[in-house]
Amino acid sequence: MRWAFAFVMMMTSLRVARPLFLPSHLCARRAVGVKSRISLASSSSSSSSSEPSADVASTPYATEYHAPVMIKEIIEQLDRLASSEAPLTRVVDLTCGGGGHSEAFLAYLQNAGLDGVEVIGVDRDSDSKEEASQRLKTFPNFRHCLKNFGDLTPEDLGGEVDFVLGDLGVSSHQIDDPARGFRYGGNVEGGVAGPLDMRMGKSGISAADVINDYPEEALLKILVDYGGEKYMSAKRIVAEIVRSRPMTRTDELAAAIERVTPKWSKNSPRKGALKTKARVFQAVRVAVNDEMGSLNRLFEKVLPSIVRKNGVCCILTYQSDEDAIVKAAFKSHHDVDGKIRVVKDREIGRDLYGNRVGPGEKIWDVISKGKKASADEMKKNNRARSARLRVAERA
Repeated sequence: MRWAFAFVMMMTSLRVARPLFLPSHLCARRAVGVKSRISLASSSSSSSSSEPSADVASTPYATEYHAPVMIKEIIEQLDRLASSEAPLTRVVDLTCGGGGHSEAFLAYLQNAGLDGVEVIGVDRDSDSKEEASQRLKTFPNFRHCLKNFGDLTPEDLGGEVDFVLGDLGVSSHQIDDPARGFRYGGNVEGGVAGPLDMRMGKSGISAADVINDYPEEALLKILVDYGGEKYMSAKRIVAEIVRSRPMTRTDELAAAIERVTPKWSKNSPRKGALKTKARVFQAVRVAVNDEMGSLNRLFEKVLPSIVRKNGVCCILTYQSDEDAIVKAAFKSHHDVDGKIRVVKDREIGRDLYGNRVGPGEKIWDVISKGKKASADEMKKNNRARSARLRVAERA
């Protein structure tokens, strides 16, 4: 399989731009002091432009929105699995977006003579299905599954899978479209307001439902738990939100935050209006899309049920707190009486021979511990600088 891997790497070195939207989905986390990437995407700085840098645009499988991260390292893992004795049947991209990583899988498999292996792109956004299906229509072994990855079953995929990738990042395609309601800024100077929506799919509650209908205590909990907002600051913001109801647009929510937040803080940049808005918008987005619930279901139910024994799972993260969630899941999830749960180190003892023993069987064997992107990729693509790739094999 090495020559097929070499072909994909050659394509990487050619730096041929390809029309595609960004892989979607992100990992949300319950943490205090989170540094949101949304603050970068939502600000009126150069990052709000939809035009990529020359380096990013020249990256294979890239578009004006995004260059998929760590393709080389991920394909290395697929190549390692394909070189083993067990035959491949299915490869799953849990966060398909427009199909960047999926196309890399398809190209590798095609050149390895494995074009009978099915590649399944999963995403909850119907825009993703349209973009990816159009982009990858020349590959007969690709199909799209329109579903939240936290709700997947083996039946959705046609059975167990050999290789899984999850890119826990925010879709720039969604954020950059004011009509989706994710941003408080916009794509042009002065900002472009949008409806209070923030749904990654087309169904479910919207941000307007959360902002206008949730009780004050629930909003306070959302801002603290999902945005890392300090309690007293969150309380002021929530009180102003309640006073300003009803709201229907992103600029109305942003204005409510600004009314009770200093524009900037000499002692702490996180207290300024820009970063506070980023945290609040992030928190509301997490609540709207049930991101914590989806992530928990992914590790506790979905992955253990869909990945075959000795199958490989690759997870890309971009922040320390979400990386910690993945690290803990790979390290500590065990099958106890048919139920997946976290088993802490202190619950695992040693037998007379020094072997680790404890309740239940472990789910994963860790293969790669938080690998970073190459210096060359970081130089070309700012998003790769914070990327961490963790890889585990189904035990």
